[in-house]
Amino acid sequence: MKQLLFVSFQPRGEGFTGLLPMEAALSVVDDPESVLRKAAAAYSRYIRRMRALVGEIESVRASRRPIPARMLWDLGDLIFRLTKTLAGLSLQVDDLYTHLVRDIGIPRKRLEKIVILRRYVPRKTLIPKDLNWGRCEKGTRAVAERLSKGLPLR
Repeated sequence: MKQLLFVSFQPRGEGFTGLLPMEAALSVVDDPESVLRKAAAAYSRYIRRMRALVGEIESVRASRRPIPARMLWDLGDLIFRLTKTLAGLSLQVDDLYTHLVRDIGIPRKRLEKIVILRRYVPRKTLIPKDLNWGRCEKGTRAVAERLSKGLPLR
């Protein structure tokens, strides 16, 4: 398996600028400028989508309705798709959670739970449409494992 280089992103205007350690940029990447442009564009695109989804989630929360677990699964899926896209460029985000906390405004602990849900539940269709996030938030891994096996929640 090819080793992935660490990349960081800094906010810049409406988007982001990608940064690589100098030794990685010089020794491994053929065209670091091009790779960083592609990575920053992908990161910006995914962050916009995540922010929009976080806005929808906050709107549901503000209306005092239960937040569907599927919405949080969608957010986790965007995170997975971002990492896969960057891996296609031989990159990985250096301290992904710190970047996401800064760029989409979700607390780290909640992000970790969202990623756990997405990691253990490979398809959104395994999550009942009426399941709310509150049922998943405590004991996220156990809930996700039950869902992935098609077992009812206790």
